[in-house]
Amino acid sequence: MSEPLRRNRDFVLLWSATLSSTLGAQVASVAYPLLALQLTGSAVHAGLIGSAAMAAGIALRLPAGALVDRWDRRRTMLVCDLVRAVLVAATVAGSLLGFLDWRMLLGVAVVSGVCGVFFEPAETALLRRVVPAEHLPQALAHNEARQYGATIAGPPLGGLLFNLGRTVPLAGELLAHLLSFAAVLAVKPLTPAPAASSPIARTAPSAPGHPQSLLRDIADGLRWTWRQRFLRVLLVTAAGFGLVFSALTFTAIVAARQSGATPADVGLMMAISGAGGLLGALAAPRLQRRSPTSIVLAMFWVAAAAIPAMAVRPTAWTIGPLLAAAFFLAPAANAILYTYQMTITPDHLQGRVLSSLALIGGAVAPVGPLASGLVLEHWGVRAALLSIACVMGLVALGATWSRTVRHLPPLDRARAVG
Repeated sequence: MSEPLRRNRDFVLLWSATLSSTLGAQVASVAYPLLALQLTGSAVHAGLIGSAAMAAGIALRLPAGALVDRWDRRRTMLVCDLVRAVLVAATVAGSLLGFLDWRMLLGVAVVSGVCGVFFEPAETALLRRVVPAEHLPQALAHNEARQYGATIAGPPLGGLLFNLGRTVPLAGELLAHLLSFAAVLAVKPLTPAPAASSPIARTAPSAPGHPQSLLRDIADGLRWTWRQRFLRVLLVTAAGFGLVFSALTFTAIVAARQSGATPADVGLMMAISGAGGLLGALAAPRLQRRSPTSIVLAMFWVAAAAIPAMAVRPTAWTIGPLLAAAFFLAPAANAILYTYQMTITPDHLQGRVLSSLALIGGAVAPVGPLASGLVLEHWGVRAALLSIACVMGLVALGATWSRTVRHLPPLDRARAVG
């Protein structure tokens, strides 16, 4: 019998490192635009910082996954933290000495974003080496709670620190990366894990000891991912869910403002929605004891019911709780789905599969706000919410129609998914 997660030293260190790193990134997501506005007075420059970092991350997502599969994952995380810490330290020095400008912020934001694209799959792939298979669902649920907690706490903390002085949030981000580095450094070096076996996992390409070109590695990873029926379903549903919620978040903000909500009200509305996800993440270990199929399908159908309900009275005080309800089951469902993914994927392909899912799952998300904006401009808030509800309904129907989703095995038999 393996020890519980709370006594698993390496898991606690890995979890703490990523919490610190994610919190630092969330603080920076608010502090950098505010600092750019203060330095230049230009909203264009402030917006460019976030957009450039996102674009660099998207462009390098697949190469990062392939390289993570080639490199030592613990060492990759250490290098990412060290690079970010050095860059942020230079930014702090520039701010204190008076030579900081927006171009320096842009460079730091882009490189930090690129480091995050390497750090994330390396951390997730490393998880399977530090956590026994029977504890993987619980570990992923803890990771969901970590993500929601950092997302809720980070932006307000960034604004609060900025009010104390423009260098303060930069110092906070620096401390976060240093703490993450120290925690990862304390994780014991790990030997490569054996490849997982799965009835549906066909021969895995590019096994260790058979080096090939980076492009070939990327292509093999994409090809292997698409050949697995479960991963195909996960890609399509993740893309649909990402599209819906990118459009819904934007529409909720517009709807709240048009109903007379103040910016503070909008912030509270989004905090309420995030709290729903956090509560769901905390409840995820208990929810995972239920049928995996029922949790996954309930996530889709609760969201499909909550969105049209927002159209009845689209104010901040109705949208916030309904968003919270829509987010509540997402952490448990995500933990379930990614348990299957990590179990059926050979260790030397984890980085590529994780990056493929992140890229393709998020590739259509930028379409959501644009499409929603067009509907809002021509037909108004209710039409936009009902349009999003229709898309969510199609995603829920597709998931329900999928034989793979309807016949998900218990988590202790995750290798049998298919």
